[in-house]
Amino acid sequence: MNIGITPMRIFSSFAFKLYLAALCLSALKATAQTTSLSFSRIQPDTFGGSMSLSNAWGDYDMDGDLDLVVVFKTGDVRLYNNEFGGFTNVGPDLGLPIGGKERRAVAWGDYDGDGYLDLYIGSNRQGNELFHNDRSQGFTEVTAEFQVGVPEVSTRQISWVDYDNNGTLDLFVADRVGANLLFSNNAGKFVEVGSELGIDDSRATVGACWFDYNQDGLLDLFLANQGTGKDALYRNNGKNFTDVAGQLGMEGGTRESGDGGVDCSIADFDNDGNLDLFVATYGINKLYRNTGNGAFTEVSNSMGITGDDHMVGASWGDYDNDGRVDLFVAGYHDNDGLRTPHDRLFQNLGGSFREWNLEKTALNGADHGVQWADFDADGDLDLSLTEGYNIAGRHPLVRNELSDDLRGASLSVSVSDHNGVMNRAGAEVRIFDQQGQLLGLRLVTTGDGYNSHSNLPVHLGLPNVDTVDIEVTFLTPSGRQAQHYRNIRIADYLGRSFVVNQQ
Repeated sequence: MNIGITPMRIFSSFAFKLYLAALCLSALKATAQTTSLSFSRIQPDTFGGSMSLSNAWGDYDMDGDLDLVVVFKTGDVRLYNNEFGGFTNVGPDLGLPIGGKERRAVAWGDYDGDGYLDLYIGSNRQGNELFHNDRSQGFTEVTAEFQVGVPEVSTRQISWVDYDNNGTLDLFVADRVGANLLFSNNAGKFVEVGSELGIDDSRATVGACWFDYNQDGLLDLFLANQGTGKDALYRNNGKNFTDVAGQLGMEGGTRESGDGGVDCSIADFDNDGNLDLFVATYGINKLYRNTGNGAFTEVSNSMGITGDDHMVGASWGDYDNDGRVDLFVAGYHDNDGLRTPHDRLFQNLGGSFREWNLEKTALNGADHGVQWADFDADGDLDLSLTEGYNIAGRHPLVRNELSDDLRGASLSVSVSDHNGVMNRAGAEVRIFDQQGQLLGLRLVTTGDGYNSHSNLPVHLGLPNVDTVDIEVTFLTPSGRQAQHYRNIRIADYLGRSFVVNQQ
């Protein structure tokens, strides 16, 4: 029976509405994906020095804002003091080196718990150095006193971590040419225990990430190894470590001598409450999704993390405060020995990543170090970069220019020990809405970028929410212990951190 309704009339009555809705959704997605990046370089003359390698953030003078240290192939160690968002190199005045041997790794850590961040600096086979922070009035080298110099080590990633949960910071040193080292901090004395614990991996380690991947209350260690040597994941058993990368499918695949892992960085990119792992490589990058049952699935291609080049340093940060953590990867093109920066920003869209074209932008300025930090405390993440291969390079500091309303959609959380000392690397911060929905998880960093370990609050973008609950998980001798804080108004902490001291 003909009821007088043509196909066009059916379309206009119902499907056309769906069609319009789909068009609107598509337009909204396109707008979100094509909005211009808003970053600008600051103090280009100050941050214009060439041959920079590693960079790390930390509040060395306890004045409430983040300072920046950068080390150079030339041996220079520049400490940029942050005063009201402007930076001045005070390294020479405070006793830090201004030349000499090649220095290519750096890490902030308060090894003696006096409240002031100390500095460990790694070299290329010329001996490492430990500098004690004399309450921000200067730095005194104490390497020989603590026997942590290691003359022949070609140092890459350094991490200040409490691997044995005894409350003091231990020191891990990755070696590009020999066995990795782990110095246990026992009553203020350092003893090398890597071989005793089975963690003295002799492959060419460049990247190292500590995190409790299986949530058993102990920090485990992933190693990004270069060349034909496979990557490793050392499970912390309490009394020793076991490499389980093979059984978990995380060794990195088949490699040539010029390939291999270079850096790693930890984040919960899918907001499911489990810490995931990105590995920057010479070759195919790897993104391992933590399935939550002590296993991982490699998802780089399916998530849009592609490319086959020389990627060096990587760090996660929610640059647009949309609640999804994004990924910046620094690297380079090598065209017959001519090396040029090749930086990659992967925007997290939820179900996939979209890569921005950074050519001719303020963000294309690195081939090694990358570190996110809200140095001006305005609510959005800024970026420090280093370029070490180009003699005419620089180490730009790039300010994020988000709008005021987007900047306000974020929260900074500082995590400290019982005495208020920020030495709880590996602790986990989870944020929930008032209905108990997880909004984000951040790891108190144990080192990433390139051979560096910052000491800074965690940052979470929190759009469309005013009040949240906070859960901070500490790793203790009794296992994982969580502390909860209810009904925290985000607006109350714009420009400052919500502070959590371990109880």
